[in-house]
Amino acid sequence: MLIAVAGMSYRTTPVEIREKVAFPVCAGRSFLRRIREEGLVSEAVLLSTCNRTELYAVLEGERMRAPLLAAIAGDRGLDLATLEREIYWLTDEEAVRHLYRVASSLDSMVVGEAQILGQVREAYRVATEEKATGHIINRLFHTALRIGKRVRAQTGIGDGSVSVPHVAAKLAEEVFGGLRGRRALVIGAGDMSELVVKHLRSRGIREVMIANRTPERARLLADRLEGIAVGFEDIGRELAAADVVVSSTGSGEWVVSLEEVERAVERRTAPLFFVDIAVPRDVDPRVQSLRGVHLYDIDDLQAVVERNACDRKAAAEAGEAMISPAVVEFMSWLSTLDVVPVIKEMRNEAESIRRHELARALKRLDLSPEEEQVLERMTHAIVNKLLHGPIQEVKSRASSPLQSPEVRRRLWERESFEVELHGPRRG
Repeated sequence: MLIAVAGMSYRTTPVEIREKVAFPVCAGRSFLRRIREEGLVSEAVLLSTCNRTELYAVLEGERMRAPLLAAIAGDRGLDLATLEREIYWLTDEEAVRHLYRVASSLDSMVVGEAQILGQVREAYRVATEEKATGHIINRLFHTALRIGKRVRAQTGIGDGSVSVPHVAAKLAEEVFGGLRGRRALVIGAGDMSELVVKHLRSRGIREVMIANRTPERARLLADRLEGIAVGFEDIGRELAAADVVVSSTGSGEWVVSLEEVERAVERRTAPLFFVDIAVPRDVDPRVQSLRGVHLYDIDDLQAVVERNACDRKAAAEAGEAMISPAVVEFMSWLSTLDVVPVIKEMRNEAESIRRHELARALKRLDLSPEEEQVLERMTHAIVNKLLHGPIQEVKSRASSPLQSPEVRRRLWERESFEVELHGPRRG
């Protein structure tokens, strides 16, 4: 049994490759079902955000790595050689530590950002709904969520927190030298878009237009944030009037085309600033070749993030120190799972012998019910004391192949019981 994580993140892979392995929610659900039905994993959770796509899984062993990666490549239509080159593969202790760091926002582009803990929780919820989790993944993610909350609460890593939406708004402000009186177009009506709107408003954006493929969602967000909902089909027209365009949808295809931006640029004199925080990207990257157009994608935000890194260093180090003992505790628990069946079998065998010998003895003795109870309790106590040594030996050998006949034979050897027999003293 192996715990593994196969993933790509902003740390290792550029957005133009990451977007190819990103999973929309429905596709992620069907993928989880498929890899379980095909026996590639016994348990799994799929985490897919703008900065990372990671599959956490419990496998039979390292031999399942190749077919699992082939399944990912095939599902996403990505060349297997490219996937092998770009993906990281972490197992057991490294995989556990990685998830704890992710949930604690220590592996985030913006250390201390608040969104990742909710994204981990949502990924786990989806996996449980698809019945893709079990005893190991359940405990792993429960502890990860608990550690993530504890790190945020006790280190202050989220104090004055910045996030991807925060950085996007800050970047726009820096480019324009201030956003007061500017007009923004936000494409997408999800949680990320809502956060973007709030940050833009706090920096003085005069008017916010919100477009979404589902008009009702655009209207609901506009009502909450005092924006104006516009039709998705009107994006081209709105581009001509907007100063800042922030896009965050799950479309999987270009929402803003080169041709639309070309037409918009012809009707305006001021610069047009795009922040594309979607993965896969929403804005055709060729628009950055147009005069007066500035395009920043999720990876471009890293430069802004690095300016804030020093402020978080001490809190991040404190978070790392909290994670290490939690990893040890989880791995210790994990190591005991293999020995539980062995201990149970040892107890069953000993109990069978005890019952058999006790029954034989009681047939030969004429005892009262009270005396039989005394004998019952005494034989129980003897068996428990005799088993104590072997059971401790089993637990100490938790990483050994306990099912092997040799180990089992040694556990039952007399010296393993550590029983000292006392006879009459000889003077």
